[in-house]
Amino acid sequence: MRTSVSGRLSAGRTRRAGALLAAGLLVLAGTALPRAAQAASPGEVKLRSDGPASYWTGTVRSDGPGTRQIPECRTVHCDKLRLTVALPPGTWTRPGGVQVAIRWDGATEGGLGLFVYRGQTLVAKSTAGVGTAQSVIIPSARNGSYDVYVSYGVTFGAVDPDPVIAYQGLAEVEYRPTVQPVRDLLPDLKSLPQENVTYDNPGSIFGDTAQPGQSCFDSERSEQGARQCLRFDQVLQNAGTGPVELHYSRQSGVLQDEDVWQRVYRSDSTWRDLSAGQVEFHPIHGHYHFKGFAQSELWLADGAGRVVGSAPAAVADKVSFCIADTDLVGWGTKGDAALSYPAPACLDPKSTSGGRDYFDMGMSPGWADRYNWYLPDQMIDTYGLADGTYVLFTTVDPDGKLSESDETNNCSSVIVELSGLVTSQPQAQLRGVGPACP
Repeated sequence: MRTSVSGRLSAGRTRRAGALLAAGLLVLAGTALPRAAQAASPGEVKLRSDGPASYWTGTVRSDGPGTRQIPECRTVHCDKLRLTVALPPGTWTRPGGVQVAIRWDGATEGGLGLFVYRGQTLVAKSTAGVGTAQSVIIPSARNGSYDVYVSYGVTFGAVDPDPVIAYQGLAEVEYRPTVQPVRDLLPDLKSLPQENVTYDNPGSIFGDTAQPGQSCFDSERSEQGARQCLRFDQVLQNAGTGPVELHYSRQSGVLQDEDVWQRVYRSDSTWRDLSAGQVEFHPIHGHYHFKGFAQSELWLADGAGRVVGSAPAAVADKVSFCIADTDLVGWGTKGDAALSYPAPACLDPKSTSGGRDYFDMGMSPGWADRYNWYLPDQMIDTYGLADGTYVLFTTVDPDGKLSESDETNNCSSVIVELSGLVTSQPQAQLRGVGPACP
């Protein structure tokens, strides 16, 4: 989910758009949720092995009482859980830690915080301002009691946040990759199937507006000549053993395209940097994006959703991303990392030295980055096409600029039914997951 501060959430979006997103989140994340997580919130969860995660649920309120003893909870309501770690001897002979994570429905416009205490000492926190999850890892967590606090908050640019926000939590053991054999810990990029396709008006963001009755932003009309925008979300996942991590710098105050480098980590904790193209300063979003991170194509299909013809009916411009951890799609599975690239990480430099500003952005294993349909450039122009069945293909890293473990699974597709294309009220219906990518 994206916010108005970072160019990620349309400040003018309606609650109807939020409902659409809520439905999509349930499709993406709900299938991974064990039945145990649906139970009423307990006061305590125990973690006794390095096997499956332990789950709980909870709620936070905008008008709930604070907790005077906890600085992060003095002025906002926090839900408290007692986490008892009782792992068998020898658990940490293999390096790792206890992951504590929460997630919630993005349609609530929640921006919850996660804080883990041992006694009076804060041992871990996750407070990314944009997204639908928080996650930390407590390295080699000692047995004993931990207090987990989840604080009420709203995402940047929230229009109508829910006063009561439900969340799901988990605790599990996560191990680091083994050192031997020494190898690259590479990302594995995947495009997840679209959850929303629409001709709805996306509203306004940073002065960029879709005029009444239009599905295209003014910038899309002026820069790309777009006339009829089929809008869709793009959710790009890292299913690998290592992060996508990009580094770049600029002369302080100079807003222009810059070379970017992918940092590839190895199992022995060393790393190397590889050239990965460029980042561009996105004037509408007000920060840097990695160029050409995804591209979509629309192909004509028959009634069964099989592609017809040898060329796409329409091709979208390659879109750039401010890459970040927003959705914990690896919920409850082994191999997902703590939130390490909070959104919007690319908004401000991490450091300044010698007249240069230094930035990074990335995506952790088990996480995805979501760009919703109501953001600029999340579209393909269907003007001049005939009504019918189409397949929408989306490919992450279409030019192969990033080093990853599997280049064959970067594409996904959905089948869409388009109608009324010659009218002022075109319609799009999502029919389901499509065929393998060409």
